Amino acid sequence: MLIRQSSIFASIFAIAIVLFLGTGVEAFAVKPSPPLTLSLSNRDLPDGQTELILQVLAHTTVEKVELSIELPASLALVSGDVKWDGPIAVGERREIKAFIRTLANNPAKVYGAADVYFEGGGSLSQRETLLLNAPKEKKLAPKEPPRLRQQGRETILEFRGK
Repeated sequence: MLIRQSSIFASIFAIAIVLFLGTGVEAFAVKPSPPLTLSLSNRDLPDGQTELILQVLAHTTVEKVELSIELPASLALVSGDVKWDGPIAVGERREIKAFIRTLANNPAKVYGAADVYFEGGGSLSQRETLLLNAPKEKKLAPKEPPRLRQQGRETILEFRGK
């Protein structure tokens, strides 16, 4: 009787394993993507001005988008736009350009923003940051190569620092 119960239990267990493994359903997870791709870039111009470009690419149709470039007090707007709003369609690109001049040679953070407003309510904000007038990295002096020196039968490598 004991042998019969263990073989029934083993059979039920084996059937359960086969059913579990055989009827497995594949599960997929989809990472949500933002409705827009946002980028903020700059280009130095020969006349001492800097061109700021805020670009957006729509991955879905949005009825209301607000684009803006926020300038710190150390930067002055010479010409161009720092705001735009309106609808944007799937695959459409929009950009705003601003020409600025530096008032102080201090590092300055420029912020680009895209605020998306959905029809059913709710909103989404995307931000990009650009650092202008970043401090230059100091170049290190090249190291002196080691010198070979003979001392008796031995060769010695000498490393000298400054």
